[in-house]
Amino acid sequence: MNNLLYEVKYAVVTYFKFLQDNYNFTSFEQVPLAYEYHFKAKDNANNFINIHIELIASTPIWVNFNGAYIEDIISSDVVNAYNKELHSLYDKNFKKYLKTKDVAYISANIDNYNLYGKSINEKRLQYIAKVINKDFYTLVEASNKLKQLKNSKDKEANKHINSNTLNEFVLLSKSQKFKQKFKYNKTLCIDTEKCQIEVVSYTELEDVIKKILKSKINLQIEWFFVN
Repeated sequence: MNNLLYEVKYAVVTYFKFLQDNYNFTSFEQVPLAYEYHFKAKDNANNFINIHIELIASTPIWVNFNGAYIEDIISSDVVNAYNKELHSLYDKNFKKYLKTKDVAYISANIDNYNLYGKSINEKRLQYIAKVINKDFYTLVEASNKLKQLKNSKDKEANKHINSNTLNEFVLLSKSQKFKQKFKYNKTLCIDTEKCQIEVVSYTELEDVIKKILKSKINLQIEWFFVN
């Protein structure tokens, strides 16, 4: 599917050239990541775009603008219809391949890409490029609002989680207030870069701390009680 990679790259560079011409973006950088390819560009104000694909015929083309997927900031029948078009074009053969392992169905999807998929992808990229060029600053504002909303939701979801260095946590765990909370809640969840642990007694916690201290690594620890 090298032709897919080259064709998407050509479409990205061609249709999104306005980013360099009008908005002082860098040239697109092609970044391989496992079986994905990302085309990335940014400006000096930290606005960025990341257009990426998987290297299979049936891949969608994802467009991420300032951390927001384009479907979340552009309301359009053209954008919304894209995934339905891909499902209609590729799903039947792919499901048959999963069931039979017959590569003929993969070949059939490659044919579908060559006949129809390429033009569907180009239509998507061309349309999105046109909208971003026309409404660039509006979309920057929309993506920032979406990011703020997500951060707010994440903060609310994680407000019960505490974060301390290991040394801070050791001192904190010795306080009477901490011990009382532990006794009341009965379970303590500890998350470090190395492991996730649930402890159900203060004695068990002391053993865990001893083992971590023995490693002589001052880890950052996230922790919370579960009632």
